[in-house]
Amino acid sequence: MALTDTAVRQAKATGKAYTLGDMDELSLAVSPQGGKSWHFRYRCKRV
Repeated sequence: MALTDTAVRQAKATGKAYTLGDMDELSLAVSPQGGKSWHFRYRCKRV
């Protein structure tokens, strides 16, 4: 599921850290204090 603007704006602090994942290895981490940060996981193909 793709992260939408609405889903990102509605992400609130719950007292525990959690992440909202995207299908393209992008995720939004929400801290217990309400801070938000983007995380992108990438892989390098080694030959």
